[in-house]
Amino acid sequence: MKRAQQPKKFTQQLNLELAESIIFNRGFDAGAKEQRESDVRCLVELLETLEELHGIGEKTADKIRDMFLSRFGK
Repeated sequence: MKRAQQPKKFTQQLNLELAESIIFNRGFDAGAKEQRESDVRCLVELLETLEELHGIGEKTADKIRDMFLSRFGK
C-alpha cells in the first residue's frame, strides 16, 4: 500500500534570506580558515628566520621561540 502513495510535494517557498545567510556564512568561514592558515605560515616563516634580523642572535631567537610556544604552542 505504501508504494501506491504519491510523494508529498514541497509546498513551502525557499526562504531566500535563510539561504543567503547560509551561503554567506559558509563563504566567510572558508575565507577565515584560509586567512588563519596563511597567518600561521607567515608566522612560522618569521620565527624560522629570526637570526637573520639585525640585532637578534641565536640565544635571543631561541628565547623568542620558547616564549611564543609557551603562550601559543601545544
